Amino acid sequence: MAEPFRAPFLKFEDDGREISLNSGNVWKIGRTEQNAVVLSDDMVSRNHAMIQQLDSGEFYLIDMGSRNGSFVNGYRLTAPVVLRDGDRLSFGEARLCFHNAAQEAATRIVTQVSADALESGQTVALFTQVNVSVLVVDIRGFTALAQRIDPGLLSRVVSTFFAKADLIIHDYGGTSPKHIGDAVMAIWTHSVREDERSDILRILRAVAKIAHVTDRLHESLDLAERVHIGAGVNTGVATLGNTGAGSASDFTVIGDSVNVAFGLESATKELGTDLVLGNSTFDCLCLLPPAATHFRTAQANLKGYDAPVKTWHTSFGGLNKFLAQCEQDGLV
Repeated sequence: MAEPFRAPFLKFEDDGREISLNSGNVWKIGRTEQNAVVLSDDMVSRNHAMIQQLDSGEFYLIDMGSRNGSFVNGYRLTAPVVLRDGDRLSFGEARLCFHNAAQEAATRIVTQVSADALESGQTVALFTQVNVSVLVVDIRGFTALAQRIDPGLLSRVVSTFFAKADLIIHDYGGTSPKHIGDAVMAIWTHSVREDERSDILRILRAVAKIAHVTDRLHESLDLAERVHIGAGVNTGVATLGNTGAGSASDFTVIGDSVNVAFGLESATKELGTDLVLGNSTFDCLCLLPPAATHFRTAQANLKGYDAPVKTWHTSFGGLNKFLAQCEQDGLV
């Protein structure tokens, strides 16, 4: 009888350490301890890249919008790429080899674009679908604020808000924060459905911390008024990947779940609240006893949707009480 093939794994070229890829279907790579592959290298982003196994059995390497890029066999990724046995991966100074003995000879899939096309900088767009939670945080009353304060001070307010929010998002495992006007969008990819609840609790802790530091911005910036924010979180399937090529390459995430997240943030104004969750997000929390106490349901009218959408909302004060009770009850 033939011996069974060994499970796929990554092997560090410098010291021979190995990381098995046989548990779950997403392995994140980066500097923070939340990653499956932790690389202590300043050239590596906090959340640098991820490997995802699809239902077909193929393993994709996806760069998560890292500053210094991810490389396969010396080529910088401009789109997700299928890994094959023996591929050499580079992240900063780290060098790893992907091993998958059971894999038949596979052709690298980059929408039928060859490695030469990647090297020449041809535009590439290949996407993969994953289960994500999307967070959108927006400064309230930004237009009115801009009319009341000096443009230089306004610039400092926005840049400080973005810097602090980005740092918190990274610290709590979020990836690829994007700045859109006066809003920040970030995503959390869920490796397996059973982990969604803990992922969403991390997101809510990030929201609470962003709300706290934003509420104190006026102190450090000598601003006469407090800065207020609203936040929306939605969970669902999204399409993510890189568009463009070379220095123009941009990591993006698209889909209805993303659109809903923006709509939920806007709904905070309609509902007169601070935080609005999509029904699919709240489904991951509904079995936690504190959720029924601190969240209320309401129908919200989201832009682009014909019918009202069921949502769950709370104030930032209610969110802090919810998280404190979860911690007290040993639920986080």
